[in-house]
Amino acid sequence: MTTKPICSIKWNSLKKADHKFMISKHNFRKTDDFFKQILSALNYEKGIDQQKIALKMIRDEHFSDSELEILIPIIINIAVDGNIDNLPSAREVLFNNALNSNDIVRKKLTSMFDDFLSSEDDWIYMRLSELLIFLNYNDLRKRLIDKCKNSTDENILDVYTTFLQEYDWV
Repeated sequence: MTTKPICSIKWNSLKKADHKFMISKHNFRKTDDFFKQILSALNYEKGIDQQKIALKMIRDEHFSDSELEILIPIIINIAVDGNIDNLPSAREVLFNNALNSNDIVRKKLTSMFDDFLSSEDDWIYMRLSELLIFLNYNDLRKRLIDKCKNSTDENILDVYTTFLQEYDWV
């Protein structure tokens, strides 16, 4: 069984627009200030759409270690305490860079971890626990579990209970 190709005017217009967009993305990546523009978009907290576009642009990029040293903490903050619409894209960028030769994602997340724990914020704890599952950082996950388990805050205890039930964390 063969399927006829889609040849509608709207489909062809979409294909042309997609092709132009791909060329624009490629040309933008080649500009001298690409990294600066990406940083600007990621740091613009009110520009949720700009963050999303920047995260999608860099998802498959290969940055130098010095560039990752700058980018990764910003992306971790988006993944843990950013707009919920950008969490999946931020996690994907972190995951794609988690296995680089110098383990920059782990090092940066570990250096930021105590600040996240000291927040005593159940929203941050929930997002952090999801990120730790996604990245499979069990040592940090255990520290978070212990912090939640020993909390007197009912909302933080709920984070512990939720992940104990849903992910069988022990």
